[in-house]
Amino acid sequence: MASTKRETYHHGDLRAALLDVAAEMIAAGGIESVTLRALSERTGVSRTAPYRHFADKSVLLAAVAEEGFKRLLQHLRAVEQREGDVLTRFQQMGVAYIQFAVENPTHYRLMFSHERAQHDAHPGLAAAGKAVFDSLVTGIQACQAAGRMRAGDPRGLAYVAWATVHGLASLLIDGQLRAPGDVGELAAFTTQRLLEGLAA
Repeated sequence: MASTKRETYHHGDLRAALLDVAAEMIAAGGIESVTLRALSERTGVSRTAPYRHFADKSVLLAAVAEEGFKRLLQHLRAVEQREGDVLTRFQQMGVAYIQFAVENPTHYRLMFSHERAQHDAHPGLAAAGKAVFDSLVTGIQACQAAGRMRAGDPRGLAYVAWATVHGLASLLIDGQLRAPGDVGELAAFTTQRLLEGLAA
């Protein structure tokens, strides 16, 4: 069976498959459950195959974290493309951010772990994380241009917004805070209070 799978993977497809399986392993058993050997067994490829794409576990985890940021960015951009008031869209981006974290807690922790913050060692991960932050900056600039948000350095305001959504997301996924009802409702309430402080 394993040899059949090995024959069906193209070079790029195998890398994507390895990342998908690694993310599944992280969700099920945590970061500690992931080894390149276990990954090869779960994917049905030779033990040496993962090393053609990832030099070691650290590189693999950085790639999984990078993919997480890319998926988060897709969620945020889907909200950006909605019609309606720019300030409402920006709030909905915050809600989407929090919901992504709550729905992917182990993956989200990996994205922001200390080891993954070594930007010089993982430039692709750094770029993916920056793209998410830049989407917040762009959203704030759109609100400012429409006269819906106070003037000021958009990056500075983006840090305020990021600290709010990341803080709530971290409290929720670490069990330090329990939503009294639906997580989406708490996320909407929190982001609404944030925007009241940033509104023009």
